[in-house]
Amino acid sequence: MSSVLLGTQTGALECVAEKFVVDFARNSGISREPWRSQQSKAYYQRLTGEFIGQSQLQKWAVDEVLLEKPEVMLAMLGHLCQRVAKKHHAIEKVYESISAMALTSARVTSDASEARMQLVQVQQQLAQRVGKLETQLQGTDLAHLGSVHCEQVFARWQAGHYFTFSPAGRCYVALQELYWGAFGDALRFGRLSQGTELIEQARALAISQLAHDVNASARTRHYYYEWLKFPSTAGMMESKEAMAWLGDDCDSEHQPVSFATTQTHQGVSLGMPRICSAMRLGSAMVDEVFIDGGFTK
Repeated sequence: MSSVLLGTQTGALECVAEKFVVDFARNSGISREPWRSQQSKAYYQRLTGEFIGQSQLQKWAVDEVLLEKPEVMLAMLGHLCQRVAKKHHAIEKVYESISAMALTSARVTSDASEARMQLVQVQQQLAQRVGKLETQLQGTDLAHLGSVHCEQVFARWQAGHYFTFSPAGRCYVALQELYWGAFGDALRFGRLSQGTELIEQARALAISQLAHDVNASARTRHYYYEWLKFPSTAGMMESKEAMAWLGDDCDSEHQPVSFATTQTHQGVSLGMPRICSAMRLGSAMVDEVFIDGGFTK
Protein backbone atom coordinates (compact mmCIF):
# COMPACT_ATOMS: atom_id res chain seq x y z
CA MET A 1 0.00 0.00 0.00
CA SER A 2 1.25 3.48 -0.79
CA SER A 3 2.33 5.55 2.18
CA VAL A 4 -0.06 8.23 0.97
CA LEU A 5 -2.91 7.01 3.13
CA LEU A 6 -1.13 5.66 6.16
CA GLY A 7 -2.58 8.43 8.30
CA THR A 8 -6.18 7.44 7.64
CA GLN A 9 -8.32 4.79 9.33
CA THR A 10 -8.74 2.90 6.05
CA GLY A 11 -5.21 3.49 4.75
CA ALA A 12 -4.05 -0.03 5.59
CA LEU A 13 -6.42 -1.53 3.02
CA GLU A 14 -4.51 -2.56 -0.09
CA CYS A 15 -7.69 -2.65 -2.16
CA VAL A 16 -8.23 1.10 -1.68
CA ALA A 17 -5.34 2.08 -3.94
CA GLU A 18 -6.25 -0.44 -6.63
CA LYS A 19 -9.93 0.52 -6.75
CA PHE A 20 -9.16 4.23 -6.61
CA VAL A 21 -7.13 4.16 -9.83
CA VAL A 22 -9.90 2.20 -11.57
CA ASP A 23 -12.47 4.75 -10.41
CA PHE A 24 -10.25 7.65 -11.45
CA ALA A 25 -10.17 6.25 -14.99
CA ARG A 26 -13.90 5.52 -15.01
CA ASN A 27 -14.94 8.86 -13.59
CA SER A 28 -12.71 11.19 -15.55
CA GLY A 29 -13.58 13.11 -18.70
CA ILE A 30 -15.85 11.46 -21.21
CA SER A 31 -16.11 8.21 -19.26
CA ARG A 32 -17.59 9.74 -16.09
CA GLU A 33 -20.19 7.67 -14.29
CA PRO A 34 -22.54 8.87 -11.52
CA TRP A 35 -21.91 7.88 -7.92
CA ARG A 36 -24.54 5.86 -6.10
CA SER A 37 -24.38 8.12 -3.04
CA GLN A 38 -22.87 11.27 -1.60
CA GLN A 39 -20.93 9.08 0.84
CA SER A 40 -19.18 7.28 -2.02
CA LYS A 41 -18.46 10.55 -3.79
CA ALA A 42 -17.13 12.21 -0.63
CA TYR A 43 -14.69 9.40 0.07
CA TYR A 44 -13.51 9.29 -3.55
CA GLN A 45 -12.89 13.03 -3.52
CA ARG A 46 -10.90 12.69 -0.31
CA LEU A 47 -8.79 9.96 -1.88
CA THR A 48 -8.23 12.10 -4.96
CA GLY A 49 -6.90 14.94 -2.86
CA GLU A 50 -4.63 12.64 -0.87
CA PHE A 51 -3.21 10.70 -3.80
CA ILE A 52 -2.72 13.79 -5.95
CA GLY A 53 -1.47 15.85 -3.05
CA GLN A 54 1.59 13.63 -2.71
CA SER A 55 2.50 13.68 -6.40
CA GLN A 56 4.44 15.99 -8.66
CA LEU A 57 1.10 16.78 -10.29
CA GLN A 58 -0.23 18.44 -7.14
CA LYS A 59 -0.59 21.84 -8.79
CA TRP A 60 -3.24 20.40 -11.13
CA ALA A 61 -5.45 19.50 -8.17
CA VAL A 62 -5.69 23.16 -7.13
CA ASP A 63 -8.02 23.90 -10.01
CA GLU A 64 -10.54 21.10 -10.60
CA VAL A 65 -11.23 22.49 -14.07
CA LEU A 66 -7.79 21.34 -15.14
CA LEU A 67 -8.78 17.74 -14.41
CA GLU A 68 -11.47 18.12 -17.10
CA LYS A 69 -8.79 18.50 -19.74
CA PRO A 70 -7.95 15.17 -21.42
CA GLU A 71 -4.20 15.77 -21.51
CA VAL A 72 -4.12 16.55 -17.78
CA MET A 73 -6.32 13.60 -16.86
CA LEU A 74 -4.23 11.22 -18.98
CA ALA A 75 -0.96 12.45 -17.48
CA MET A 76 -2.42 12.06 -14.00
CA LEU A 77 -3.77 8.59 -14.78
CA GLY A 78 -0.45 7.44 -16.20
CA HIS A 79 1.30 8.68 -13.07
CA LEU A 80 -1.19 6.94 -10.77
CA CYS A 81 -0.89 3.66 -12.69
CA GLN A 82 2.86 3.70 -12.24
CA ARG A 83 2.90 4.80 -8.60
CA VAL A 84 -0.30 3.44 -7.05
CA ALA A 85 -1.91 0.51 -8.90
CA LYS A 86 0.18 -2.67 -8.77
CA LYS A 87 -2.15 -5.58 -9.52
CA HIS A 88 -3.32 -7.00 -12.83
CA HIS A 89 -7.04 -6.60 -12.17
CA ALA A 90 -6.81 -2.84 -11.61
CA ILE A 91 -4.53 -2.22 -14.60
CA GLU A 92 -6.80 -4.30 -16.85
CA LYS A 93 -9.85 -2.30 -15.72
CA VAL A 94 -8.04 0.97 -16.41
CA TYR A 95 -7.07 -0.33 -19.84
CA GLU A 96 -10.71 -1.11 -20.59
CA SER A 97 -11.73 2.43 -19.64
CA ILE A 98 -8.97 3.99 -21.74
CA SER A 99 -9.90 1.79 -24.70
CA ALA A 100 -13.51 2.97 -24.43
CA MET A 101 -12.28 6.58 -24.33
CA ALA A 102 -10.12 6.02 -27.40
CA LEU A 103 -13.05 4.54 -29.32
CA THR A 104 -15.28 7.45 -28.41
CA SER A 105 -12.58 10.01 -29.09
CA ALA A 106 -12.07 8.67 -32.60
CA ARG A 107 -15.73 9.49 -33.33
CA VAL A 108 -15.55 13.04 -32.00
CA THR A 109 -14.13 15.36 -34.62
CA SER A 110 -13.76 18.26 -32.17
CA ASP A 111 -11.13 16.38 -30.17
CA ALA A 112 -7.64 17.77 -30.59
CA SER A 113 -5.45 15.38 -32.54
CA GLU A 114 -2.72 15.74 -29.92
CA ALA A 115 -5.09 14.55 -27.21
CA ARG A 116 -6.13 11.57 -29.34
CA MET A 117 -2.50 10.65 -29.92
CA GLN A 118 -1.81 10.86 -26.20
CA LEU A 119 -4.84 8.67 -25.51
CA VAL A 120 -3.63 6.02 -27.95
CA GLN A 121 -0.15 6.16 -26.44
CA VAL A 122 -1.48 5.58 -22.93
CA GLN A 123 -3.67 2.76 -24.26
CA GLN A 124 -0.63 1.06 -25.80
CA GLN A 125 1.42 1.45 -22.64
CA LEU A 126 -1.36 -0.08 -20.55
CA ALA A 127 -1.74 -2.97 -23.01
CA GLN A 128 1.96 -3.72 -22.66
CA ARG A 129 1.75 -3.65 -18.89
CA VAL A 130 -1.31 -5.90 -18.82
CA GLY A 131 0.53 -8.37 -21.07
CA LYS A 132 3.62 -8.28 -18.88
CA LEU A 133 1.61 -8.89 -15.71
CA GLU A 134 -0.25 -11.79 -17.33
CA THR A 135 3.05 -13.37 -18.38
CA GLN A 136 4.31 -13.08 -14.80
CA LEU A 137 1.14 -14.66 -13.43
CA GLN A 138 1.37 -17.59 -15.82
CA GLY A 139 4.78 -18.45 -14.43
CA THR A 140 3.73 -18.61 -10.77
CA ASP A 141 2.01 -21.09 -8.47
CA LEU A 142 -1.30 -19.22 -8.40
CA ALA A 143 -3.07 -21.63 -6.06
CA HIS A 144 -0.34 -21.27 -3.45
CA LEU A 145 -0.18 -17.49 -3.76
CA GLY A 146 -3.97 -17.25 -3.51
CA SER A 147 -4.09 -19.46 -0.43
CA VAL A 148 -1.31 -17.53 1.31
CA HIS A 149 -3.00 -14.24 0.49
CA CYS A 150 -6.26 -15.55 1.93
CA GLU A 151 -4.57 -16.57 5.17
CA GLN A 152 -2.83 -13.18 5.45
CA VAL A 153 -6.03 -11.19 4.96
CA PHE A 154 -8.01 -13.15 7.54
CA ALA A 155 -5.07 -12.98 9.96
CA ARG A 156 -5.25 -9.18 9.69
CA TRP A 157 -8.99 -9.32 10.38
CA GLN A 158 -8.39 -11.56 13.40
CA ALA A 159 -5.72 -9.14 14.65
CA GLY A 160 -8.28 -6.32 14.67
CA HIS A 161 -7.16 -4.36 11.61
CA TYR A 162 -10.74 -3.95 10.36
CA PHE A 163 -12.29 -3.12 13.73
CA THR A 164 -13.64 0.30 12.68
CA PHE A 165 -16.14 -1.46 10.37
CA SER A 166 -19.28 -3.37 11.29
CA PRO A 167 -18.93 -7.16 11.66
CA ALA A 168 -20.44 -7.68 8.20
CA GLY A 169 -18.34 -4.78 6.92
CA ARG A 170 -15.15 -6.49 8.11
CA CYS A 171 -16.11 -9.51 6.06
CA TYR A 172 -16.77 -7.37 2.99
CA VAL A 173 -13.44 -5.56 3.42
CA ALA A 174 -11.59 -8.87 3.70
CA LEU A 175 -13.25 -10.16 0.53
CA GLN A 176 -12.39 -6.93 -1.31
CA GLU A 177 -8.76 -7.32 -0.26
CA LEU A 178 -8.88 -10.80 -1.81
CA TYR A 179 -10.77 -9.59 -4.89
CA TRP A 180 -8.18 -6.98 -5.86
CA GLY A 181 -5.10 -9.01 -4.92
CA ALA A 182 -3.30 -12.31 -5.50
CA PHE A 183 -6.36 -14.32 -4.48
CA GLY A 184 -8.38 -12.71 -7.28
CA ASP A 185 -5.56 -13.31 -9.76
CA ALA A 186 -5.61 -17.00 -8.83
CA LEU A 187 -9.35 -17.20 -9.48
CA ARG A 188 -9.06 -15.59 -12.91
CA PHE A 189 -5.96 -17.32 -14.19
CA GLY A 190 -5.81 -20.59 -12.26
CA ARG A 191 -7.65 -23.83 -12.87
CA LEU A 192 -11.35 -23.96 -12.08
CA SER A 193 -10.89 -26.71 -9.47
CA GLN A 194 -8.24 -24.64 -7.68
CA GLY A 195 -10.49 -21.59 -7.77
CA THR A 196 -13.28 -23.58 -6.16
CA GLU A 197 -10.96 -24.68 -3.37
CA LEU A 198 -9.81 -21.11 -2.77
CA ILE A 199 -13.38 -19.84 -2.56
CA GLU A 200 -14.25 -22.54 -0.03
CA GLN A 201 -11.17 -21.59 1.99
CA ALA A 202 -12.34 -17.97 2.07
CA ARG A 203 -15.90 -19.06 2.93
CA ALA A 204 -14.80 -21.14 5.91
CA LEU A 205 -12.55 -18.39 7.27
CA ALA A 206 -15.20 -15.72 6.77
CA ILE A 207 -17.85 -17.72 8.63
CA SER A 208 -15.46 -18.55 11.46
CA GLN A 209 -14.30 -14.96 11.96
CA LEU A 210 -17.81 -13.52 11.74
CA ALA A 211 -18.95 -15.92 14.47
CA HIS A 212 -15.93 -14.98 16.59
CA ASP A 213 -16.64 -11.25 16.25
CA VAL A 214 -20.14 -11.61 17.70
CA ASN A 215 -19.05 -14.22 20.25
CA ALA A 216 -21.42 -16.89 18.99
CA SER A 217 -21.45 -20.15 17.07
CA ALA A 218 -21.52 -20.14 13.30
CA ARG A 219 -25.20 -21.14 13.32
CA THR A 220 -26.44 -18.70 15.99
CA ARG A 221 -28.84 -16.22 14.41
CA HIS A 222 -28.87 -12.49 15.10
CA TYR A 223 -30.99 -9.61 13.87
CA TYR A 224 -29.42 -7.96 10.85
CA TYR A 225 -28.67 -4.66 12.63
CA GLU A 226 -26.22 -6.48 14.92
CA TRP A 227 -24.23 -7.44 11.84
CA LEU A 228 -24.44 -3.96 10.29
CA LYS A 229 -23.72 -1.83 13.37
CA PHE A 230 -20.48 0.14 13.28
CA PRO A 231 -18.55 0.46 16.55
CA SER A 232 -18.41 3.96 18.04
CA THR A 233 -14.90 5.11 17.15
CA ALA A 234 -13.27 8.38 16.15
CA GLY A 235 -13.08 7.18 12.56
CA MET A 236 -16.64 5.84 12.29
CA MET A 237 -17.83 8.34 9.67
CA GLU A 238 -14.77 7.79 7.51
CA SER A 239 -15.26 4.03 7.76
CA LYS A 240 -18.91 4.38 6.71
CA GLU A 241 -17.93 6.51 3.70
CA ALA A 242 -15.15 4.09 2.78
CA MET A 243 -17.57 1.17 3.00
CA ALA A 244 -20.10 2.96 0.79
CA TRP A 245 -17.38 3.65 -1.78
CA LEU A 246 -16.01 0.10 -1.74
CA GLY A 247 -19.50 -1.26 -2.37
CA ASP A 248 -20.64 1.45 -4.77
CA ASP A 249 -21.09 -1.11 -7.57
CA CYS A 250 -23.23 -3.47 -5.46
CA ASP A 251 -26.69 -4.16 -6.81
CA SER A 252 -29.51 -4.46 -4.28
CA GLU A 253 -31.15 -7.25 -6.28
CA HIS A 254 -28.14 -9.38 -7.21
CA GLN A 255 -25.90 -8.64 -4.20
CA PRO A 256 -28.44 -7.89 -1.43
CA VAL A 257 -26.16 -8.81 1.49
CA SER A 258 -23.21 -6.81 0.17
CA PHE A 259 -25.54 -3.91 -0.67
CA ALA A 260 -27.05 -3.85 2.82
CA THR A 261 -23.58 -4.11 4.36
CA THR A 262 -22.01 -1.28 2.38
CA GLN A 263 -24.89 1.10 1.66
CA THR A 264 -26.05 1.51 5.25
CA HIS A 265 -27.36 5.03 4.53
CA GLN A 266 -30.08 3.48 2.35
CA GLY A 267 -32.92 1.14 3.18
CA VAL A 268 -31.98 -2.49 3.78
CA SER A 269 -32.34 -4.49 0.56
CA LEU A 270 -35.22 -6.96 0.39
CA GLY A 271 -32.83 -9.86 -0.17
CA MET A 272 -30.98 -9.20 3.07
CA PRO A 273 -32.19 -11.73 5.68
CA ARG A 274 -33.57 -9.95 8.74
CA ILE A 275 -32.32 -12.70 11.03
CA CYS A 276 -29.19 -14.56 9.99
CA SER A 277 -26.21 -16.49 11.28
CA ALA A 278 -22.54 -16.10 10.51
CA MET A 279 -22.84 -19.12 8.25
CA ARG A 280 -25.63 -17.64 6.19
CA LEU A 281 -24.19 -14.12 6.08
CA GLY A 282 -20.59 -15.09 5.31
CA SER A 283 -21.52 -17.71 2.74
CA ALA A 284 -23.89 -15.35 0.92
CA MET A 285 -21.32 -12.57 0.79
CA VAL A 286 -18.61 -14.88 -0.57
CA ASP A 287 -21.02 -16.01 -3.29
CA GLU A 288 -21.96 -12.42 -4.16
CA VAL A 289 -18.37 -11.25 -4.46
CA PHE A 290 -16.77 -14.22 -6.19
CA ILE A 291 -19.55 -16.21 -7.89
CA ASP A 292 -22.78 -14.25 -8.46
CA GLY A 293 -20.74 -11.23 -9.52
CA GLY A 294 -19.28 -13.20 -12.40
CA PHE A 295 -15.75 -12.99 -11.04
CA THR A 296 -14.92 -16.63 -11.59
CA LYS A 297 -14.69 -18.34 -14.95
